[in-house]
Amino acid sequence: MLIEKSLILIIFCMVIGISYGMGETSPMQSVPTGIVCKVVDNTGKSHILKDCNCDGRTYIDVKNGSISYFIDLANIRYIDVKTFRDNEILADLSTSNDPSGKLISISKDTICYGIGSFGNAKFYLKNIKYLYIIKP
Repeated sequence: MLIEKSLILIIFCMVIGISYGMGETSPMQSVPTGIVCKVVDNTGKSHILKDCNCDGRTYIDVKNGSISYFIDLANIRYIDVKTFRDNEILADLSTSNDPSGKLISISKDTICYGIGSFGNAKFYLKNIKYLYIIKP
């Protein structure tokens, strides 16, 4: 009888532990990038974020025409969101190699993360006006 109760208790604890761990383990993609960015959201509020990354990576996937490029966040000076087209954002992208900027497209479902004064931050590129890289 004692063994059966112990076995039931062990199974119960395992089930609770497994189901508890199946959710999101972290409210952000924690990647220590050392990149500091300034984000201006759709309401015009500015946010300074540390350890910025997009989709948990230190680069973003952009398209220039029909060619895809992977741009390292440390090489980006700014992203200026202009408009939307289908599932894409049309934005001006300025890099350290091309400071004058180019009109590119980015998936509007791109999620970026950082650590701000209130805690962990998460934002979709479709919900911002500007993203400036302050410190690569």
